[in-house]
Amino acid sequence: MAKKKEKYEEGAVPFVPVHIMKEMAAAFIFLGILIPLAILYPFEEFEPANPFVTPEHIKPEWYFLAAYQILKIVPSKVLGLALQGIAILAIILLPFWDTNLERNPKKRPLFSIIAVGSILAYIALTIWGKYS
Repeated sequence: MAKKKEKYEEGAVPFVPVHIMKEMAAAFIFLGILIPLAILYPFEEFEPANPFVTPEHIKPEWYFLAAYQILKIVPSKVLGLALQGIAILAIILLPFWDTNLERNPKKRPLFSIIAVGSILAYIALTIWGKYS
């Protein structure tokens, strides 16, 4: 007759009831301290928020600065969004335009020019957006 395998190894503690309860207890203790402190000592804002006015010093994160700068340069917001969409579409369609089987970048001038130009344009617009 085969020996019956035990459910847990000797000295092992089951995860679900034991560890989950410990984590929940720690979370409730943390929230029990944090919530009364947040109620008794709220953060005081210097001026009330106005959702209709954007402060002048607000800038996006670095990876959105190029798009932000394009929207600042182009007079029409619709045209600025269209230019960004065309640029993204051009990068997506690039493999279909340059169907050269050669993998060496020196022998693929169209791909190389568009790729390097896109990277340089993105870097230039990001730097311009950072300091404007």
